[in-house]
Amino acid sequence: MHHQHEAKQELGPDEHIDPVCGMTVGEGPGAITFDYKGAKYYFCSPGCRRAFEKDPEKFLRGGPQSHM
Repeated sequence: MHHQHEAKQELGPDEHIDPVCGMTVGEGPGAITFDYKGAKYYFCSPGCRRAFEKDPEKFLRGGPQSHM
C-alpha cells in the first residue's frame, strides 16, 4: 500500500518553523526568539516561547505540537 507524505514546506531565507506549534514565523524587529545550545529559535507567540523555555528537549525530540 502506498502512503502519501506531506511535502516539506519551502521556507524563505528569513522564515523559520516555530518548534512548539509548527507555524511559519519570520525574522524582524518584533520577532520572538530564544537561544538554546547555540541555536536561535523563532516563535509565533510568547506562549509558545514559554512552553519551549520550560522543556526545549520535548519539542526538539518530539516535534511541534498543536497550537498553544
